[in-house]
Amino acid sequence: MAKKRAQAKVEFKLVDSEAKALTVVRQFPEAGDELNDARVIKVEIATRPAINYLPGIYQDADEENADFLQRFLLISAHLTSGIEENLEFVHELFDPRITNEKWLPWLASWLAMPLLEGWDEEKRREIIQRTPELYRLRGTAAGLKLALRLFADVKAEIHEGEWPYPGLVIGKSSTIGKDTILSPPVFISQCFTVELPDKKTEISRERLRTVQALVETEKPAHAHYALVFEETEETFEAVPFLHVGKTGRIGVDARIGGLGDLPATQDEELQKLGLGKK
Repeated sequence: MAKKRAQAKVEFKLVDSEAKALTVVRQFPEAGDELNDARVIKVEIATRPAINYLPGIYQDADEENADFLQRFLLISAHLTSGIEENLEFVHELFDPRITNEKWLPWLASWLAMPLLEGWDEEKRREIIQRTPELYRLRGTAAGLKLALRLFADVKAEIHEGEWPYPGLVIGKSSTIGKDTILSPPVFISQCFTVELPDKKTEISRERLRTVQALVETEKPAHAHYALVFEETEETFEAVPFLHVGKTGRIGVDARIGGLGDLPATQDEELQKLGLGKK
C-alpha cells in the first residue's frame, strides 16, 4: 500500500515492548507528516524480550553484554516472528472455503482427489469440500448424481430398478436398437437408468464419454445401467393432401405416411368409419 499510494519503502524493526506482540509501537515519520527525501517509512513492531526466557545467568550480565545479547536474540526473533501468527490461524489452512488458493492442490492430495487444470478456483474449492461426502455416498444413486454434477456438469436423474428395454415381444415391440437390444440377461432389481438432459443426436462425444466413465467408476460392479436421453417428437412439414391432377409431387407438396402421422381428430374420424388403427 505504501509503495502503491506514496511510492515509499517500509522498513520494519522489532523492539522490546509490553504491548501486544506484533503490533505497531511507533512509526517515523508520524501519520500526517511529510516523507523524507529517501521516502522511507520506519515501523517498530512490538515483541517480547527473548532474553527473559533465558536462564538467570544470562539475564544478570552487565549492561553492555546484556544489550549485545538482547540485540543478538532479536535476529532470531525477527526470523521467526510470523510463525506464532501462522499457528494462530493454522485451522484456516484446512478449510477449502477460505484457505489460500495455493494450498488447494495440497488439500486435494490429502483426499486423493487430483485437480484438473481446466477447473476454476470456485469449482476446485467445491470439489475438495464435497469429496468426503462423495466417498461416503459412493455406490448410491445420490453419490452418482453428485459425481456427475461435480465432474461433468451434468444434472442427471437416476432411476433405480428400471430398464428401458422390455425385451423382444412378437407382435408388440421388436425394433432392434429402439425398444429391444441384444444384451446379456439382466435382473431389473440390479438395473438403473441415467436420464440425461440432452438429446441423443446433440450430445457431444466427449461429454458422452465423460458420463460413461463416471458411471462405470461410481456404480456398483454388479449393476447394469442404460443412458436415457431427452426424447423429441418427430415433426413433419405441413403439406396439402394429395389431389390427383392438382398436387402430386411426393416430398414437395404431398407425402406418403402411415397412420401414425395422422392428427388425433382425423384418426378418431377414421376409426368411426372403420379405417383407422385397431
